[in-house]
Amino acid sequence: MKILIIGYTGFIGQFLTKKLVQKNHQVIGLDINSPSIEQEKICENFIGDILSPDDVTKAAQGVDMIIVLAAKHHDFGVTREEFFRVNEGGVKNLLDCVSKLGIKKIIFYSSVAVYGTQEGATNEMTLPTPDTDYGESKLAAENVIHDWVNKDRNRCVIIIRPTVVFGPYNYANVYNLIDKIYRKKFLFVGNGNNIKSVAYVANLVDANIFLIERLKPGVQIFNYSDEPQMSIEQIVNIIIKYMPHGIPKIRIPLALAVSSGSVFDFLAKLTGYNFPITGSRMKKFATSTHHKSDKIRKLGFKQRIDVKEGFRRMIEWYLEKEVSK
Repeated sequence: MKILIIGYTGFIGQFLTKKLVQKNHQVIGLDINSPSIEQEKICENFIGDILSPDDVTKAAQGVDMIIVLAAKHHDFGVTREEFFRVNEGGVKNLLDCVSKLGIKKIIFYSSVAVYGTQEGATNEMTLPTPDTDYGESKLAAENVIHDWVNKDRNRCVIIIRPTVVFGPYNYANVYNLIDKIYRKKFLFVGNGNNIKSVAYVANLVDANIFLIERLKPGVQIFNYSDEPQMSIEQIVNIIIKYMPHGIPKIRIPLALAVSSGSVFDFLAKLTGYNFPITGSRMKKFATSTHHKSDKIRKLGFKQRIDVKEGFRRMIEWYLEKEVSK
């Protein structure tokens, strides 16, 4: 199959490109950034923007399916307008282009952020109630897709809502946690019992490959998270196992941490500086983000890499990188 990946030079895209080529798919990549050396060798590459009709149309010529990874997703320094301009507006532009080209198969990467903060675990039947600009913009993009499919019942879309994705070469949330523990800058906030759903990147890519064969008319939605689900304390203990030192035994009550960190929230808004520790980030650390993905497993998907093994691989990559500096 000839597959266009939009946003393919990012973390997930690097792994997905390689896996699709291994599965004998012909991959075309479109991204605002330049491809890796490996991607230059194994796929056709276009530098362009999902917001540009010309760029999308040129890259999408003759493809059978499109996988959409491109998005604005940082938790600091992105305005509400920018989230919606790229995440919703980019999808609108893409769908306008593919409608003219007659392409009917799309896999769209959304996010569990569409659920917002929930009391219990979410599944695909949970009503989305996003409470961030990012989550609202991804849900808006999903709604655009639903409208597009409703206009032609032969259109096939799978929406994947991944939880926190981690693995070697990733520099986001899990990396920051590992880095703080390694540099002895970590203090436990809260009781540590809150669940933090995660997805090892290779498992997420396997899920994507699995779902390609299950595209059918209409819109299908799938969460993705690894099993077993773990608390933040369990995750921290796995990381500590590979560190040259432990962490302080003291634990900071959540209310105290949030009230103290609110000073940095205020300063961040005032100065535009991205402080590593803020009240909102400490609250997020101690809040459960529990997202189940039983739906894909009931279809027969089997997770290949154990969560602990995924953490081991990422931590070993991190430590090798630090030692080589």
